[in-house]
Amino acid sequence: MALLAVAALWSFCRPAAATDDGKPVRFGNNEPLEEIARSRADAEEAATKVPGAAAVLLEALRWRGRTAKQLGLPSQLWCADFMNFVLRHAGSEGTQSRAARSFLKFGRILQGPRVGAIAVLYRGPNNGHVGVVRGTDGDGNPIIVSGNYADRVMQAVVSKSLILAYIMPPDYVLEDIAAAAAVNSGDAAR
Repeated sequence: MALLAVAALWSFCRPAAATDDGKPVRFGNNEPLEEIARSRADAEEAATKVPGAAAVLLEALRWRGRTAKQLGLPSQLWCADFMNFVLRHAGSEGTQSRAARSFLKFGRILQGPRVGAIAVLYRGPNNGHVGVVRGTDGDGNPIIVSGNYADRVMQAVVSKSLILAYIMPPDYVLEDIAAAAAVNSGDAAR
């Protein structure tokens, strides 16, 4: 019995076979795909690595606490209206649709949450909700900034099981937003 326990322990503790570069095969691919922000500062820094993504997140954060009426948006089912509003104010066009699920075909689908990405959530078989990813909590649930959350623009942790997709806007959208930000920063410098 003791010999069996020692053999089992040895199988877990012994080094794994190494490849030519010296890395263990068992742990060959242990690098994270990308960092997930845990704070506002981390979120802003991570978003700046994707041209235009910072503008989308920062624009969404700018309107926190506001109602649809204060933003000049329809007062019912306005999360997609808010997402399009954010994209317009950041310097580009959105889907021009009032449907949250319209963002499923708006850009490139990502494998997981990314700061500044658009998150499309499940709200029944034909409905959805949409917002911008700010980061994740300790359990990997995304923190989303969205319109029409408790009738305001709010930030909330959402169960990752509700996510239909994470979408990075198309390159032309990100380029438009980055160009608009460059023009605006040039205006501010004058």
